[in-house]
Amino acid sequence: MSVEAQSKRDALAARYNLPAQPEWRQFINHFDLSETFALVVLLVADADGADLCRVELEKKLQREGKKLVAPDFSSPEALSKIPSQLLTMQLPADTGGVWIAGVEPDYSPNLLAWKEAWRLVMHRLNPRRNEIRRLFNCSIIFVGAPWLQETMREIAPDIWSVRTLVARIEPQSVSETKAVASERQSFEGSGIKSGGDPLFALKEAEKLRGVPGKELALARLLHRAGEGFEARSDWRSAEKYYVEALKLKQQAGAPPESQLATLLELAWTYQVLADVRRSLECGQLALSLAQQTGNAGAEARSFSFLGLAYADLGEMRKAIEFHKQALAIAEQLADLQGVGSNLGNLGNAYAVLGELPEAIKFYEQQLEIVRKIGDSKGEGNALGSLGSAYIAIGDLRKAIEFQEQALNIMRTIGDKHAVGTILGNLGIAYAGLGDVSKSIEFYGQRLAIAREIDDRRGEGSVLGNLGILYANMGDQRKAIDFYEQQLKIAISIADKRAEGIALWNSAGAFDKLGDRAQAIARVEAALKIFEAIQDPTVPKVRAKLEEWRRRA
Repeated sequence: MSVEAQSKRDALAARYNLPAQPEWRQFINHFDLSETFALVVLLVADADGADLCRVELEKKLQREGKKLVAPDFSSPEALSKIPSQLLTMQLPADTGGVWIAGVEPDYSPNLLAWKEAWRLVMHRLNPRRNEIRRLFNCSIIFVGAPWLQETMREIAPDIWSVRTLVARIEPQSVSETKAVASERQSFEGSGIKSGGDPLFALKEAEKLRGVPGKELALARLLHRAGEGFEARSDWRSAEKYYVEALKLKQQAGAPPESQLATLLELAWTYQVLADVRRSLECGQLALSLAQQTGNAGAEARSFSFLGLAYADLGEMRKAIEFHKQALAIAEQLADLQGVGSNLGNLGNAYAVLGELPEAIKFYEQQLEIVRKIGDSKGEGNALGSLGSAYIAIGDLRKAIEFQEQALNIMRTIGDKHAVGTILGNLGIAYAGLGDVSKSIEFYGQRLAIAREIDDRRGEGSVLGNLGILYANMGDQRKAIDFYEQQLKIAISIADKRAEGIALWNSAGAFDKLGDRAQAIARVEAALKIFEAIQDPTVPKVRAKLEEWRRRA
């Protein structure tokens, strides 16, 4: 496609803004739920809009290994031949829908000819309703200008009576686009899936269980259920249905693109659930499929997930390598949202390495990009990350300012996972200022959210922070109790850095209680972990170990 053609396509997509339109989402979701005959009516303002809808539906079906059959009816005369063509049409086995379009707006000079053609079509098809239902095992989509609805009702009442869905798609004014965009920030714009109703998807899936030849249709419904549970932060349920969907797709020989879509969702789900081994496994499989199919966007996401997994394993240099590869692809694709996300991931990795000026540089670049593209979730992430970096530097007032801005955004878009993280960071900042009561208040909110959404990594982190808080207050026994809880979680989720931190902090508490032997044993274990993951605290930990050994 030429630069000029692409520019026109982008302008058309912006004018219609399909993802922001509820009726478009309902229309596109229909193809996840319908595997038999369905009559769909799509009303579009003009032929350009209809063409945009066709292209997007084709992409949707292609991802599932299906085709959209779209005969060319470029004139009223051609359109009038639909009845005979439709009843004799030989469709490929992988047909996902038949697209019959004749869109002529009511201001067109050829309006009367097109209206007469549609009236003739409906008149001829109406008595053949039951025959059409027997012949087709997929959706037939009649696409026309809004006036087509009244024509169908009037001329073809029998056809109209079996319609499954009527969707009306219109261009949006600038003000309408902005209003809908702000409304949807908690869904597509934020990176959080709306997912639809997972219980409805499961209800439909039950109808297909055990039905020969419907394995892929069942897998698509289970995948949609996974998305629905993911949108509700029910990650365990999301995992369950993504795993089942992937297994069905692999057994039924689904197209690589279809398997890839589920693998990527599983990689992210395991990342949130802190199941590093499985996240790494899914990320590697997804990368292989993405490279096999030439899907650069999926390749970038796979690199990102691998980077996150290696960061969880404490291998920050390896994580940086993967995030840089993801960033390079996102830049080549002009995927600004992907660029912003990977800049943030790089900032996080450098922050863990203690290279804070480098981390802040990446966070500031991320913030500039996400604000430019109106990515609210990305903005919240960047502000929260900057807040964390300033906590590490010691500028607590500035840190709190950034964290409060981030908290407002994440609460607005309904991202519980991010809200929990920010509450924990505010707890750290207020602890540093000596405001113990406020710190405990924030930690308590953080712990409640982590347990609610099964965020094991977040739960372990806040338990460790509570341990530090009580240790600083002189209550070493209570501190050790929190460190032990953190250690248990870190071991269970294979978070080596958190395991090392819990051991290191508990060693200090044991030393203050006079149990030098236990303190040394824990520092030795912590040092072994920190050396393995090249943590920047290695010199400090080694020096403390040598000091205690001399005094033992």
